[in-house]
Amino acid sequence: MGLDSQTLLFALMVISGLTGFSIAVVSAGENKTGLWTWARALAIEASAWGLVLLHGSVPYWASPAGANILLAVAQAMKIAAVHAYKGRRWPRWRCALPVVLMAALMLGLPPGDFRGRVLYGGMIYGLQLLILLDSLRPGGPLRRTRAWRLLFGAVLTLLPLMVLRGLAAALRVYAFAAPGGFAPPNIVQVAAFMCMLSLDIVGSLGFVLLTKERSDFELRALAMVDFLTRALNRRAFVDRAEKALALCRRTGAPLALLMIDVDHFKRINDNYGHAAGDAVLVALAAVIGGRIRKQDTLGRYGGEEFAVLLPGTGAAGAMVVAETLREAVAAMPLPAGERRLAVTVSIGVAVWSAPCESLESDFSRLLEQADSALYQAKRAGRDCVLMGTQADESPAPTAAAVS
Repeated sequence: MGLDSQTLLFALMVISGLTGFSIAVVSAGENKTGLWTWARALAIEASAWGLVLLHGSVPYWASPAGANILLAVAQAMKIAAVHAYKGRRWPRWRCALPVVLMAALMLGLPPGDFRGRVLYGGMIYGLQLLILLDSLRPGGPLRRTRAWRLLFGAVLTLLPLMVLRGLAAALRVYAFAAPGGFAPPNIVQVAAFMCMLSLDIVGSLGFVLLTKERSDFELRALAMVDFLTRALNRRAFVDRAEKALALCRRTGAPLALLMIDVDHFKRINDNYGHAAGDAVLVALAAVIGGRIRKQDTLGRYGGEEFAVLLPGTGAAGAMVVAETLREAVAAMPLPAGERRLAVTVSIGVAVWSAPCESLESDFSRLLEQADSALYQAKRAGRDCVLMGTQADESPAPTAAAVS
């Protein structure tokens, strides 16, 4: 079968419809990522191509006027889908204005003015493609990934084709409609249709892959975060510490580690219940996280024990930070029924200095020093800060210790 206008239109209708149906099945009505809106856009687009296919058999207001309006609506919904993916409200005027302009132009032009429809319609489609490209600017969850490049490239490729299509219509070298129905296809028409087809397939694939990439990113983030306190979990904290140590080995900068343990936490659980114990941990993480720098790292090391990594911080600075945290925790009484619950912490401090043979042994030594200092702080009466020395030495109280 030879390539003709009806074949191209039928291919566009079927592929748009099937792609939209497949995305709708995958998204199952869930629109957090914009997939459901994108699927509906493709369904509207398929309906538009179906109306174009009926050109000459239906009234002018249905085809081509109605078909062009539906195509503009589909493009507006793709813009809305991108904004839904980014977690933003869709820009109503940027989506609605081109549709209104398309409706006014298509219904205002004489039925036989094919050249005007292509020229003005191409201008409006080009405007919508520019808005879509602007919506695809990286920001928030939208990053310059391979999937983003796939979607952005598909939209960007279609834009000059719309310009070329309008110029071809203006120069009378582009024809689609003929008195008898359809005119034989030409190179511009075929190129325009193929690019529209690529936006449906490649662009939709890029959008689907964008949502998958974000889901993978969110899963990785969840795997690194403690579900209760939202601090890093132990595995993620150790990984961050080893990377920080690697940097310190190259630059010679100091690195401090604070091990923080809630005093008498079992007693809190026994006397006030596990819900109160969870509230203490959440509040503790919030207090610590609010008093450290952006470059510092907070992690829940296990149970009621937290760890804080302080890059570029020596012994004196680490002691100041630890004492500040101890005082902040002691000043945060929590409600526990009709009473108020006072919470204190003990903190062990260790500072990395000379490198060992491996990063693992560096971190092991640092952790051993901080743990040893924390143990001594517990033995010294709790609610105090102690500085650890070498692993084979006993930590000694400092002036910052509070018995």
